[in-house]
Amino acid sequence: MTTDVMPASAGPMLGVLGGMGPAATADFLAKLAARTPANRDQDHIATLVYSDPSTPDRSDAMIGSGPDPEPALRRGIRFLSEAGARVIAVPCNSAHYWFEAMQDEASVPVVHIVDAVAEQIRRSGADVTRLGLMSTDGTARSGVYSRLADHGLELLDLTDLGPASPVMSGIRAVKAGDLDGARVVLTEGARVLAERGAQGIIYGCTDISAVLGPAPAGIAMPVWDSADALAEASVAYIRDRHERAALSGRKTGPGENGHGAV
Repeated sequence: MTTDVMPASAGPMLGVLGGMGPAATADFLAKLAARTPANRDQDHIATLVYSDPSTPDRSDAMIGSGPDPEPALRRGIRFLSEAGARVIAVPCNSAHYWFEAMQDEASVPVVHIVDAVAEQIRRSGADVTRLGLMSTDGTARSGVYSRLADHGLELLDLTDLGPASPVMSGIRAVKAGDLDGARVVLTEGARVLAERGAQGIIYGCTDISAVLGPAPAGIAMPVWDSADALAEASVAYIRDRHERAALSGRKTGPGENGHGAV
């Protein structure tokens, strides 16, 4: 049974399944606020964050060297659904390896982070076909970003360099709290991808976007930030729900119009 935790006046509520990692969740919330057209506090989106840093490492699980995070992901999704979220965002790329399980657990749509990135690339009109993916090795190898092939996009990554790659080293530094060190090695990772022929960069790990900002220093190519794309897609979905509810003069309920990737 759904129990709303926000007053009806707050409008449709966004659920955020976070903690993977904490810095990435905080960065996503900042991007969510920046992406929301607002002139006052009351114009912003009602948001409920479920942050569980104890969720087992997704990248380790994908390569078979760690415990399964699916039970923790399902638990968080269930909590947000039952609390009255009208849509759920998961600011963790690797967690989307379990997207079908998360959507199955939810009574409302879960935004797919890769679909959000694809939409941003489409709307940008950028003439690119080969993109460098900066992500955990687990995300790169799992096929999470294979959805971009449907949009005619080819991906490059640095998985051939193994655990010592600048991207993986940088992500580990972020999780250890060494943000300055992470910035240096992640920028090197972007430079290597550019040398390999990337025409643009995708931040395919929300920990990366938390430290590199809009673009790696000195890298002259377009960058698409998965955390920003997810924030933009979440705002668009919630605002659409709010506007439709206002037009119909009633409150939208969970799961209205079905559920699935958005």
